[in-house]
Amino acid sequence: MTVIRRFVEWLSYHPTTEEIARALATEYLSEFSVLGLRFGRINNDDSITNLGQFGFPDSENVRGRNIPSEEWRSVNSPEVQIVAGISKEKWTPDSTMYVATLRDRGVIQGHLTIHFHKAITESQKHHTAEAIEDLCVPLSLYLSFVSNPYGNHGGVTPLSAENRDAGAGQMTQRQILILRGMVEGKTNHELATEMGFSVSTIRHETMRIYQALSVSDRKEAAKKAIMLSLV
Repeated sequence: MTVIRRFVEWLSYHPTTEEIARALATEYLSEFSVLGLRFGRINNDDSITNLGQFGFPDSENVRGRNIPSEEWRSVNSPEVQIVAGISKEKWTPDSTMYVATLRDRGVIQGHLTIHFHKAITESQKHHTAEAIEDLCVPLSLYLSFVSNPYGNHGGVTPLSAENRDAGAGQMTQRQILILRGMVEGKTNHELATEMGFSVSTIRHETMRIYQALSVSDRKEAAKKAIMLSLV
């Protein structure tokens, strides 16, 4: 099982945001010697809400805090310059921090910052960034339906059985596998090659998945899959 698949499966248990930060740093990105990790949401008023963090010395002071736009933008640090869009790089100049963008439907909804024990070399940067960005896909999906991350102990309220879509319970094993691929960000061509089917078959099954979940696109299907613990 790939790292991203394990992460998706783990998210289906609705961990808290603090548990997500800890798991990303100590398990899913452990090969990169992560010193600290945090992620937050950018709100409509340009304030930032710190959702989860691990390893940063100021964790207790900012945990769950909503930081106004004028306050966080006034901080003179390479991380803030990246988040604010002043710097177009994702690595800080000393190569000890990477700032990934969390998106929903192409719109920036927040950022994930990883601080490493030591500078990442140029030869390691591509592999490191790729591993982080892969995990950002399911994390973005997960956060996109967290309406109150600090309610319910910082987790997501699972849907009750009566609120689950009836069609979801009638999906075939093949459709579940395709749905899992959607959550992992795989294309129809990648799924066809991996599963040994034609692209047209994958497309046909995709449409049946949309119908079963009452959604209209891959993003909504992936979000609902995690919400209903289908993958």
